[in-house]
Amino acid sequence: MEGILNQQELALLPSGFQVIGDIMIMKLKLPLLKKKEQIGLACLELFPHFKSIFINHGKILGKYREPEKIEFLMGDNNPIVEHIEHGIIYKFDITKIMFSKGNINERKYLSTLVGVKEIIVDMFAGIGYFSLPIAKYSKVEKIYCIELNPVSFKYLCENISINKIKDKIIPINGDCKEEVIKLSNSGVRADRVIMGIFPAPKEYINVALSLVKESGTIYHYEGVIEKENFKELYADFEDIADKNGCQCNLESKRFVKSYGPKLFHVVLDIRVIKNTTDS
Repeated sequence: MEGILNQQELALLPSGFQVIGDIMIMKLKLPLLKKKEQIGLACLELFPHFKSIFINHGKILGKYREPEKIEFLMGDNNPIVEHIEHGIIYKFDITKIMFSKGNINERKYLSTLVGVKEIIVDMFAGIGYFSLPIAKYSKVEKIYCIELNPVSFKYLCENISINKIKDKIIPINGDCKEEVIKLSNSGVRADRVIMGIFPAPKEYINVALSLVKESGTIYHYEGVIEKENFKELYADFEDIADKNGCQCNLESKRFVKSYGPKLFHVVLDIRVIKNTTDS
């Protein structure tokens, strides 16, 4: 970048960038935006395998967890990408869909926990972040994928087709609080329930518990907390389960990635069993 930026500007360059498929997504500090075109051209020269470059100006916002502002900068102005991760193809629009590469190991690891012929309900399925690798790499019987966002649901259906796993996944477009109850009323009981969304979906625990099997169900429950306070996240779940006549056991915990000073993305695997003790 020498010759394009002065020493002060060079010091402001980001230490890295996000790679989604063949697209580069970078964040630039305000003083660098006046030279964004020059920076974009230099990046394409340095990394010719990228088809395009976008700038991420914001955060993830709203009930649909959408990127606030992703601006096209240079190359092919096409935000739809096919990103390959662990042999899974994720197709989506980077300007409308959040994709966290920090969860890469968790997405693959979860598929290794699934037993033969399990029934799974993925309550916040998105574009298939967790369900696609489970369907491809485990011997799961069926996954019910619930997604409210119509754009995410569109790509979920496409990704199911692209990855040739239509026989394993049933996509459902709707609100979890309604769709889970419909599944429960139809007789569905899950071996595993995935509740992978931020903030921790405490208000959905009640309906999620309607899916508990007599033999027990594993709940994949997430949150962002201080590392030493993961027990508080579990206590919230346990308290609601107890009020619904269920017993809990924390089988495992995983700290997926850092979210800032002292804050971590944590995943809890909670086994829930209906309380059969007579009152």
